[in-house]
Amino acid sequence: MTGPDSSRREVLTVADAAAARMVLQPQRRRFLEPFLARRCTPGEAARVLGVPVEQVAYRVQAMLRAGLLRPAGTRARAGRAVTAYRAPDEVRAPLMVLPDGDVRDFFRLVDEPVRETFLAALAALASRAGLGDWVVRLYRDDAGRIRLDLAPEGGDWDPAALLAPDRPAVMFNWVPLRLTPDGAKALQGELMAVLGRWAAAVPADGEAPTHQLGLFLTPLPGR
Repeated sequence: MTGPDSSRREVLTVADAAAARMVLQPQRRRFLEPFLARRCTPGEAARVLGVPVEQVAYRVQAMLRAGLLRPAGTRARAGRAVTAYRAPDEVRAPLMVLPDGDVRDFFRLVDEPVRETFLAALAALASRAGLGDWVVRLYRDDAGRIRLDLAPEGGDWDPAALLAPDRPAVMFNWVPLRLTPDGAKALQGELMAVLGRWAAAVPADGEAPTHQLGLFLTPLPGR
């Protein structure tokens, strides 16, 4: 494990799998987050996380052993001194320190909670927005490709149907593509530009989001 870098921000790069898992796995990382770039006692962290202080105290000891936390003075609580802890401003966990299976699990763990939130919201919207009478169509198109899409009952697929004012602002598409390397980079740039244009809509701490956006693009292995 290497120490802070020479910049003004304190950056810690972990170099072993145990510490990396604490950073990469959401259920472990949540116990680290209250301490990032600030002094915090286990009791304060427990209130933020909504868990018993004993649970946080156990995690604190594990994070101390991993080098992710350090003692940062004491605070008086109920007539006794309570130790506060602090994590660096930024912790970096290179994926290379993890076995291949753990790397795959990391991406799955990052994706799974937000995907479930998306799917639950989509299912609720379907009935409220009148999509319950739409049909799922499985068929072979004129080019001989197998297609699966959603369309109004008795109608053909028309993307513009979802843009009608009385339809919810949703998209749910996975599209296999054949792209040249230059074409793939051009598409990547366009998607990044979309995110950039809407970056100001990302809620501040304490604000609840009203929509969820996910953009995905990857080369396929061996293609």
